[in-house]
Amino acid sequence: MTPTRIFLDLDDVCNCFTLYALRQVGCIVGNHDYHLYNHHWGWDIVKAANHLHPDPRRYFTKQSFWELIKREHWARVPWSMEFLPLLRRCIELVSQDNVCILSCPTLDPDCLAGKLEWIRDFMPKDMQRQYLIGPRKHFCASPNALLIDDSDDNVTAFRIHGGQAILMPRPWNSLWDRMSWRHVDGCLLSIFS
Repeated sequence: MTPTRIFLDLDDVCNCFTLYALRQVGCIVGNHDYHLYNHHWGWDIVKAANHLHPDPRRYFTKQSFWELIKREHWARVPWSMEFLPLLRRCIELVSQDNVCILSCPTLDPDCLAGKLEWIRDFMPKDMQRQYLIGPRKHFCASPNALLIDDSDDNVTAFRIHGGQAILMPRPWNSLWDRMSWRHVDGCLLSIFS
């Protein structure tokens, strides 16, 4: 079935959260320096911070890492390189009214508030109310729904629950060696042809 709705993951699909967060804790990485993130770390941002931080004496725990990520960090994450072409393509395919942001915040209320600020400040004005927040993205799965996410687990769960999904290649997932936009655009063309 051809999808009539597209759900876009916020962090690391629409924006470049992981590398931006690593920079906020002192790692010397740019927003798009994915080549510096070793795919063997998987999605363990704390492990990545401990390897990438320039001071070898600096050791992050989960708690100490996440305590450094404040509301303003969540709110100011730059767009990913794929965001604008991806958003344009999704709007072309299913119309603006049928594109929705999905995001899973941490339990810190500042994370949720910062994500909402990001949506308000970075999404087109007439799409700022098109979002769903929560960890169970697969609740949105149906045969006419498509999820684009950077998490292997989210993509798998969405498919198991009857939806269609595209994995955005990132160094922490199983498509770490692919070119992101080329892969996603090719998948979209295949699904909608």
